[in-house]
Amino acid sequence: MKKLFLLVFIFSLTLSFTSYGQENGKELSRKERRELEKKKRAQLDSIYAIEIKKALDDRQWVLEADRLSNKTGQTVNVNSNLNFVAIHGKEAYVQLGRDTGMGPNGVGGVTVDADITKYEVKPGKKGTYFIHVFASSPIGSFDIRIDMNSTGQMASATIQGNSSRRVTYSGQVVPASRSTVYKGTPLF
Repeated sequence: MKKLFLLVFIFSLTLSFTSYGQENGKELSRKERRELEKKKRAQLDSIYAIEIKKALDDRQWVLEADRLSNKTGQTVNVNSNLNFVAIHGKEAYVQLGRDTGMGPNGVGGVTVDADITKYEVKPGKKGTYFIHVFASSPIGSFDIRIDMNSTGQMASATIQGNSSRRVTYSGQVVPASRSTVYKGTPLF
């Protein structure tokens, strides 16, 4: 937590010095602006990486999906507020929803609450993560495999149930405290 506070402080300090230099009439060259943007992006990425690491360790995160695909590769763009995979402690939530129409969960789709029986986070090369979650619910068991980059901005979760059906959620992982998802009514 101290590291996160320190990084946020350094980032805000950098922004104030940048705006100070521009207010004094000193025009930055294109190369200088590009370098400054690169530094800002690197600082933000390091803050996001710390946030994601903490969320994964605390088991408090949500993969907000903006694309869904099936096992044959057919892809559809979806609303990330209604389509997600969430981990909250020892529970997992998987939801499919759409903006139009009503469904069993109240948001045009299906919501499943499950108890986590297996949760593994394996760090990969260059800060990536491979997460394996096995969860049991009243309607069956789910094998969830997630690949994501160090900042959580690019993530993919493949969910396979008892049958051979498989759905892949693609989007970004955010800490549960920053998530904007709307959870519908679970089936059971």
